[in-house]
Amino acid sequence: MCACLQRNVPRLEGSNGTCELDPEAVWESFCKLLDEVLQGNTNAFVDNHVDAEINPDRINCIGISVQRNSLLLWDKKTSNPRTRVITWLDTRSLDLAKKLNHSFIFRSMKTAGHMLYWMTHQSRFKALASYHFKTVLACIRLKYLLNEKPKLIDECRKGLLCYGCLETWLLWRLTGGKTFATDVSCASVTGMYDSFSRKWSRPILASLGIPANILPGVYPSSYYYGTVQNGPLGYSSNPSLSIPITGIIGDAQAATLTENCLSPCQAKLTLGTGIFLNLLSGSKALAVMNGFYPVIGWASGHPYLDCISTFYMGSTSSSSESPSSVPSTSRSFHLGDLTYLVEGFYPHAGTLIDWLQSENIFCTYSELEEMLYSGDRLGLDEKATRENIFYIPLLRNTLKHHQNTLIGGPLKLNKNSFYGPDGFVIGLDYSKSADKLLVARIFIESIAFCTKFMLENCRKQTRISPSILYVNGNVARSNWLLQRISNVIGIPVERRGLEECSCMGAAIVAGVGAGLWPSFSAATEAVHKRLQSEANSLPSVDINNTDLNNNNKLNSHKLYRRFMPESSEICISIKKRYHIWSHIRASYLRKNRLA
Repeated sequence: MCACLQRNVPRLEGSNGTCELDPEAVWESFCKLLDEVLQGNTNAFVDNHVDAEINPDRINCIGISVQRNSLLLWDKKTSNPRTRVITWLDTRSLDLAKKLNHSFIFRSMKTAGHMLYWMTHQSRFKALASYHFKTVLACIRLKYLLNEKPKLIDECRKGLLCYGCLETWLLWRLTGGKTFATDVSCASVTGMYDSFSRKWSRPILASLGIPANILPGVYPSSYYYGTVQNGPLGYSSNPSLSIPITGIIGDAQAATLTENCLSPCQAKLTLGTGIFLNLLSGSKALAVMNGFYPVIGWASGHPYLDCISTFYMGSTSSSSESPSSVPSTSRSFHLGDLTYLVEGFYPHAGTLIDWLQSENIFCTYSELEEMLYSGDRLGLDEKATRENIFYIPLLRNTLKHHQNTLIGGPLKLNKNSFYGPDGFVIGLDYSKSADKLLVARIFIESIAFCTKFMLENCRKQTRISPSILYVNGNVARSNWLLQRISNVIGIPVERRGLEECSCMGAAIVAGVGAGLWPSFSAATEAVHKRLQSEANSLPSVDINNTDLNNNNKLNSHKLYRRFMPESSEICISIKKRYHIWSHIRASYLRKNRLA
């Protein structure tokens, strides 16, 4: 990686579950980052052998990786946003999701799925039978948006608006409104795309009343999506430039690809804002239930040089062309290296750490890591088990039954319990400052337990048993946490020290799409060979003296470490805690269902 720079886009949050972004702010931040890297911002460069400036003429292609399922609507003619970006963390559609899940039409559709699966044993019908609307899915938030603003649905039916998530929005802006598309990886997680037939799902669209004409075309991850027209790299800024966009991929899939997980039974865990577990199932989609779903990891299409003559969406199209000029999803193309994943997620990991810091449990991330190791020396595991001290994370819709105000503050449940950002603590009085070590410990420990819970359920349903778990993300900088995960799941956990895995994945799919590499395996092999040679020439680094949010990329490849399960006595103790934790959590969920 030559250079890396980041810029935060402020989230617009409300007490009703709102979590939005300003679409123009997203575009402006995107352009400013590109401009700063091109101009040679010294904070962006991570390779001493790279010049201080990047010459745009040396850029072969562009790849895009985004936060998935963050949607918006915009005007087809003017390209002006008609809504804000509704992120995947927005929970305003929770009641609508519950209502639809219990509706007669939807339950009838699921019953039909059960019957068709019984008759045909086709996995796609099993997937339909186990389908549930969740707020994380773009489709349910789009339905909520259209319900709240009825005028928008009329404009959608008239073909005046475009729907898209961040990748489609950025692509539209970059190409000057000439390309209206997404890729299979991003489409497959929206909740309205059939990963088995690789088409937008007519039953889901019909049940939600979403017009199909507002949806983008769906193409391979590595594909020629058009030429950059706008922004610092656009034709309008520099007429001599003609840079193709040859790759789009979702962030979780991009991280999996970067970790070189290309074979069935390999697994990757991303510990960032949330916990994302991806297991490769190969070239066929698996139908799974209980919180897991099949998604498309990536696929390649025609290399850039082969398809430019037949699918040119750049200067040959007039500026007045509508998105319909882009080939529809019925266009036939070969999907090479088509890879399916099984995905499970929990929305809170980094948010737990942020909450602990906001509650003054710790000041710096190195202090947090030291607190966790101090707890080992003081035998806090034994105390926590003996006194039944746990942090029980729950989804917000479950937790809100027992909470009358906004989740996030230390609201008392009883004398020895209190609320956290997404759950509650039992067996501990929050007011005792001496218990800060325990508070930090049980919160971070819950991340390991959630990982174990997801992996265990996935093993039961798919019979996929990975022999090693690859991890990445800012939260994965914690040695203590990764050792605890290894102890509780019973297999090695490997942190390869790859920084910005999603960005690297975007570069890989773009390179394959541009013909720089013949395949994904060739691309990841080349990337890892270079990283390994760099790592061998440098000493290791003490993670305890680093910041979980430290972006010093010069040290990124020093973070490599493999964590093996410790002695049987330690593992037995931690697994005992996990079983107690899972029993308490299951009991609490049963009580809520009965209530």
